[in-house]
Amino acid sequence: MSYRVVVLAGARLDVDTIYDWIADRSIEGAQRWLEQFEKATATLETNPFIAPLAPESGNFDIGVRHILFRTKSGRTYRAVFTVADDEVRILRVRGPGQPPLRPRDVANE
Repeated sequence: MSYRVVVLAGARLDVDTIYDWIADRSIEGAQRWLEQFEKATATLETNPFIAPLAPESGNFDIGVRHILFRTKSGRTYRAVFTVADDEVRILRVRGPGQPPLRPRDVANE
């Protein structure tokens, strides 16, 4: 089965914010970060259930999973998502040191 990956508004804002923050320091680093994000989320097109439940999944009424990806410097980021039918919905992107996702962080998605 093939899944369609949709980056929701909150996650798109996260991606733009993180990209801009990194780009202020290194445009090449920002581009590499974006490539890693896209590579990680592309793997969800074939089997999103390979990704584990996110630590904060118990706070939600639906299964919330995450996929990890790293920068060249070793910083780990998470794309937090749900699966509904044939669609993977990227809810948010979390960076190092950010608190776990809460239901109110995705209330308008």
